[in-house]
Amino acid sequence: MKYATRRFVHVDRCACAWLIKTFIDPNAEFIFVEEGKVPADATPFDMTGVAWGHRDGKCTFEVILDLHGLNDPILEQIGDIIHGADIIEDFDATLESPGIDLAFRGIRLTSASDEEAIDQGCRFMDGLYAAIKEGYRR
Repeated sequence: MKYATRRFVHVDRCACAWLIKTFIDPNAEFIFVEEGKVPADATPFDMTGVAWGHRDGKCTFEVILDLHGLNDPILEQIGDIIHGADIIEDFDATLESPGIDLAFRGIRLTSASDEEAIDQGCRFMDGLYAAIKEGYRR
């Protein structure tokens, strides 16, 4: 299935792509579009006014967790971290959030394309998940 999001991906969009590919649709294909220019055959995420977008003070990652009933304590902790990295007012929500924001800024700046940023972001998220699963605690 195709999933569409805005160009120039950053923390929430990269983390959501990882969440989708790892826990929802291993065959996911991501396309990058201008805001509101979603092809009919794609599911939009992290865009204004879409089901898989910010809602009720939550970032898209948290909304997707809720919509898909992904009740994994590791994913919930990651959701808190991504929330703080993505929602400016909650930048200090977790100790990790500022560093995660910085890491994803670096991924975006050193990637030649959104596709490459998603690939690098997914590897980063695999590492984050593994570290928390191993027993990392704040």
